[in-house]
Amino acid sequence: MDEIKLYDLYVNNETMTFNVIYNDFKSVQTLNYKQNHFYVCEIAEILNTASATNSVVGCIVNPGIHLPAIILGILKASSAFIFLDVHKPCISLKNLQNYVPVITLLMEESFFKDLSKILCDCWVEKHKVTFDNFSSLILLQSSDCSKSLCLNSKQLYSNSHKYISKLAYVIQTSGTTGEPKIVQVPHQCIVPNIIDLKQRFDVNSEDVIILCSPVTFDPSIIDIFLAVSSGCTLVIVPDQIKRIPKQFIEVIVNSKATILQATPSLIQSLGNGFIKDVLLSKDSNLRVLAFGGEPCPSLEILKRWKSKENNTKLFNLYGLTEVSCWASCFEINLGDNTLTSNIPLGKPLLDTNIEMTKEGELYIGGEKRWCVINDEQWPDDRHKIMRSTGDIAIQMPNDMLYFEGRKDNIIKFKGQKLSLLRINTLLEDVGGISNYVLHFDNISSKLLLFIIQDSKTTFNKKLRYNVLKKLQSSISNLPVIEIITTVHIPLTKHGKTDVKKLLSLRNTKDQLGKNCVPMSVSESLEIVCKLWKDYTKQCSIAETDNFILNGGDSILALQLISDIEWEFQMEIPELLDIVLNCSFKDVCEIIKSNLRGARKLKRKEENISVSIKEFSPGPSPKKVCIVVSECFEIASRRGYFLRCNHSKERTCNYKICDKLFNTNLSLELKCKFDLKKCIDASPCVAYFFRSNKLLVFIGSHAGLFCCFSLLETDVKWTINLPDRIESSSCMSLCGKYVYVGCYDHNLYGINIKDGSIQWHFKTGAEVKSSPVVSSQNVVFVGSHDKHLYAINGENGKLLWKKIIAHSSIFSSPTLFEKLDAVSVATLDGTVAILKMDSGDFIWTFHYKKPIFSSPLFTSSGIFIGATNNCFLHFNISGSLIFEYETKGSIFSSACVILNNDHIVFGCHDSSVYCIKSNGENVWKFCGDSPIYSTPFAFQWKQSKYIAVASVSGVLYILDQTHGEVKHSWKCPGEIFSSPTVLNNFLVIGCRDNNVYCFSLLNVS
Repeated sequence: MDEIKLYDLYVNNETMTFNVIYNDFKSVQTLNYKQNHFYVCEIAEILNTASATNSVVGCIVNPGIHLPAIILGILKASSAFIFLDVHKPCISLKNLQNYVPVITLLMEESFFKDLSKILCDCWVEKHKVTFDNFSSLILLQSSDCSKSLCLNSKQLYSNSHKYISKLAYVIQTSGTTGEPKIVQVPHQCIVPNIIDLKQRFDVNSEDVIILCSPVTFDPSIIDIFLAVSSGCTLVIVPDQIKRIPKQFIEVIVNSKATILQATPSLIQSLGNGFIKDVLLSKDSNLRVLAFGGEPCPSLEILKRWKSKENNTKLFNLYGLTEVSCWASCFEINLGDNTLTSNIPLGKPLLDTNIEMTKEGELYIGGEKRWCVINDEQWPDDRHKIMRSTGDIAIQMPNDMLYFEGRKDNIIKFKGQKLSLLRINTLLEDVGGISNYVLHFDNISSKLLLFIIQDSKTTFNKKLRYNVLKKLQSSISNLPVIEIITTVHIPLTKHGKTDVKKLLSLRNTKDQLGKNCVPMSVSESLEIVCKLWKDYTKQCSIAETDNFILNGGDSILALQLISDIEWEFQMEIPELLDIVLNCSFKDVCEIIKSNLRGARKLKRKEENISVSIKEFSPGPSPKKVCIVVSECFEIASRRGYFLRCNHSKERTCNYKICDKLFNTNLSLELKCKFDLKKCIDASPCVAYFFRSNKLLVFIGSHAGLFCCFSLLETDVKWTINLPDRIESSSCMSLCGKYVYVGCYDHNLYGINIKDGSIQWHFKTGAEVKSSPVVSSQNVVFVGSHDKHLYAINGENGKLLWKKIIAHSSIFSSPTLFEKLDAVSVATLDGTVAILKMDSGDFIWTFHYKKPIFSSPLFTSSGIFIGATNNCFLHFNISGSLIFEYETKGSIFSSACVILNNDHIVFGCHDSSVYCIKSNGENVWKFCGDSPIYSTPFAFQWKQSKYIAVASVSGVLYILDQTHGEVKHSWKCPGEIFSSPTVLNNFLVIGCRDNNVYCFSLLNVS
């Protein structure tokens, strides 16, 4: 007997009655079986014409009316499918190409314009199909390409024909149980799931199934093919609608849904009132409610939800994406007196094996139920494979398995094991709590309890006492508990509780109450409008706009509400529901009505608020070893330091100070080096302790890039790059390479030992931005092609690139590794913070005035200068805190002094400013000409100084406390370079073609 494939489930549907409904709250579209089948055949024909059969087709589409037709058309062409994340398709594609042969893409035309600019040039448009009431679908194929990733994918393709016919689809794990994995799912693994669950749920052609999961989450395959195989109706809504409880409820009610398969978190987000009064009421249309993806709600919660007259069947599904999709199923009979609070996992599904180790860890798989993970080889047929779930279970005398928790949720405290699931069970008996999430923080050894209160409950000492009393009476080794109240539990795109966002909420909930200042209604609404724009990144707002549809999400809604309540010092309990479900006008109306009532917000002492994590001015000092295990320290523009951190048993040649009496500082020219043309770049200086070498790396407009020895006053090596160098260099943390940008569009990785070019990476335009390197040896640099790049510092391979705005990047990136963040600014005034590992935006702020300055991180946030005479301060959330006005444009970047509280920067009004982090002026130094260079703060002997240069060529040494001139030196040419100080030497470039190297001397 031939193996049954997913497409066979569609073909064998004898009813010929499969229907699709799509509701985006703008219109409702429908497709019957005949219409859907027409598009199935059309897509299959396009793939056949493009010779894209027997391959993996990457899909970049939003879930729409033709989603089933796209899937079935690909399967009809004997190919497999994968849905790429539409929010980061290029990153998803690159991850995929490492393991899977993808040479064909199907994408919505709406994505094509933007993606065609950032996809590899080898992707060429081959075909287009236009659906009724639907934008066109573009078919792209990869032509010959020499890039390693594309070559790798084509090599995989050439070796794939022996197994591609067995492959149904490819999916990426959510990463909730570890690093995300690429999972290749054979037909024989997923088809038994469809067959078994169709029988257990008794699915028929009269049923209505709502697609609850995104297409990047494999339970969506179950929903789609339960509908396809039974000939019933599949209801599809945009993913953002599922995050708007009121609208999703409307879909469930109006469609008369009979089958829901969803995470407990998604169901709970609909609210206890709706679940009890509608979804599981006496008159509910719902036949089947299946929970999966997270631990099932307890027996007590289910009993509170379900009316005694309700006939809905409840199921608990358990599984692992690595054995897509479900492994076991348990039908929950609330009248079964043998059931305990913890719902069993149930019996294995068709063709599935479940095994448990002595330690209680579950493994699932079988001879047919297996998938291929990442770069694994396809196994032989009838080869039994078992996958670790990472879950701990217990087996009761009735042979039933019960979920006990994740391996990482069985915590050890005071030498004893403690199950977080047990604590969850105990919390269900505490009154006054509507919903909650428990998380153990390993750093503080605290249990973090996020709670949603009942609408009738006010958080007070009694509620906190009840929580603690319940837990302490049942658990002897209970850790310290921190309770954080919230009004909403954020969900991931897969519908699971988003613990990361909850932790972010905890760490950013620091907006302390301000003195309430009376303001007019119009002023108040202007504040609301600005906050709305900040969180949704919208330039304008219409009265009918919805926060979620504008680009917000549940966690941003919480932050918006928190800001509004603190801004106006009033509590608006109903505001979350209105923000999520209603329009901007509705939000304004409720705020206006509350302003008239003026209910002052009382801060609750019991609700512990944790301040934003403090920024540091740069990476923590760390010891870094080169090949010969030699320690070194680096200094470069903006006071960036890596310092020697030897243990006491070892000594180094570096001496911070040799005299403790008061002295005055003087400069003495030690040497200078001619680089043939102007030097606008700033020096990177490194001192190697064992070899006692003090090296300078710098380039010039002549394209010369040199390494000098300051102590030996000679040139170690010189290379001639093809074009001008304005970029300042930086050194790798392994001590082997130095990186510099060039006008020839390239970033170069150069061997420190001999100046040989190890690699070069070509961007789309001049690289004037100065690179910065992370502790993971990732180099970040901007280009005039508008992209920020992340490049592997060892081999020069691109990790990711991101268009920041519609203008070039002159500014240099700045890292804050504690938050995994990189910040950069553009010439159109955009300031952005991105995730270092993915390039995803954390936030952007469009200041709309050109910015040449580079961002500075401090404990108070981000500081940066602009050309409209303003020095800007942003908080961590991307809000503009203040604009400090000067009398000239600011091209200089800032440095931080005096325990990270004072900020110093130069200005084209010929001044150096020192201000406090709150914008208060400390001192101002007036120089002889505009100041372009970035100040460098350093300590010499017992005193603290600032080195800075004016455009006319005067080098100033200022005292940090008062800004008084302690020494000055006039260079022969203009200076746009910034000074660097290390190991009693000051180095700076000049437009007379020379690099000047000064010794720091004391004058008694």
